[in-house]
Amino acid sequence: MDVTAKIAQFINESAYDQMPRRVIDTAKSGILDCLAAALAGSTEESARICTELTAEEAGREEATIYGRDLRSSALGAAFANGTAAHGGDFDHSFVVGGQPTAPVIPATLALAEALGSSGKQVIEAYVTGFEVTANLALSMVAPAGDGWHANSVFGSFGAMAACARLLGLSREQSAMAIAITASMASGLTANFGTMTKPLHVGFAARNGMLAAKLAKAGFTANPEALETPKGFFDSFYPGRPLDEQQIDGLGQVFAMEKHGIRFKPYPCGGLTHTAIFATIKLCEDNSIAAEAIDSITVDVPRTTYTTISFPTPETTLQAKFCMPYLVARSVIDRTVTLDSFSEAAIRDEKTLALLKKVSMRADPALESARDGSRPATVAIRLLDGQAHELHARFPKGSAEVPMKAEELDAKFRACARGIISNDAREQALGYLRGLETLADIRTLAGLMKGT
Repeated sequence: MDVTAKIAQFINESAYDQMPRRVIDTAKSGILDCLAAALAGSTEESARICTELTAEEAGREEATIYGRDLRSSALGAAFANGTAAHGGDFDHSFVVGGQPTAPVIPATLALAEALGSSGKQVIEAYVTGFEVTANLALSMVAPAGDGWHANSVFGSFGAMAACARLLGLSREQSAMAIAITASMASGLTANFGTMTKPLHVGFAARNGMLAAKLAKAGFTANPEALETPKGFFDSFYPGRPLDEQQIDGLGQVFAMEKHGIRFKPYPCGGLTHTAIFATIKLCEDNSIAAEAIDSITVDVPRTTYTTISFPTPETTLQAKFCMPYLVARSVIDRTVTLDSFSEAAIRDEKTLALLKKVSMRADPALESARDGSRPATVAIRLLDGQAHELHARFPKGSAEVPMKAEELDAKFRACARGIISNDAREQALGYLRGLETLADIRTLAGLMKGT
């Protein structure tokens, strides 16, 4: 088994001209969406703290920190912007392996800005990083290990691959970068609902870039660090089978094209989105008002039940992983937005009263499949005895229930509001939609600084 060598070869040979048009178009939407999430997340306390720490360490002004009038080293920008990209939990996900873009794009854009790379080179690097992240995650036949945060564990490799591509690493250097990354991948789900969850992504973005830079400078590591005994697979996922066909298919079958990107219409934990979608549809289709509800039951897979663990939100971050709160908000507002996570919103008496009527249960029959489905069954019982139930397999934003380009543009505008100027926002949207024609990524990056 030579997984490390195969991934290194893919990184070395990856080329924009070999990428299908659908992959390029999806990649542009993915970059746009990630920047939207990062702008919104730049206002989170986790992003503020990381930005201030980065400013204290600032030396070279190589890259822009989103939403701030501040520049730092590329490593510092990757760290701060990576934390921001996941700060509001508005970044898109994939069928497996968490949210692969949030670590990759902050690292890619920070390094690209330092290098003066073109938009086409950014797309090439992003797709390379996305494919490494996605195929590593897909290669794990059994679900990822309990306790490890996939966004940072697999995302570190994606950030590394993207940066390795931008730096033009050789096959041998790429193998070293992979091995170095294997010693830096980490992140615990025990820290969900706290500022440390987005910090995982900041670490992944920074560490991936650092691994690529170390390898370029001649730093060495075990060139079989993924597959060797006591290596990455053996240590993170002991005893789990590995589907090597996923690795063999790198560059031939694009995961971004085959599975698509799962965009987020709601800024909260992705495992809650199917239930939110089902709740909104039930209420809209049956004109259900909060005052008429006796009880709401939400049946979900065990993984959702154990991960979305807060029964009542004590903080705005916990609210993003509190199913009763999110379902109650969905009933009252018929949506979940950035405004749903203010201190006033999570203390709203009407929401808290309805929250107490919501119960979540683990249903073994709903265990998620490898097709990326995240099933949920929502049953609403009314005070007059009427009952309404809806089972949904996929959330809005998935390939099965897609968001339109106009909806993604609207999301970008909402996330950028008050962070960058209106003129900068509209210019950025134009550049992002025609990214492959941009001669220097610095033209776009300069628009991401705060007003």
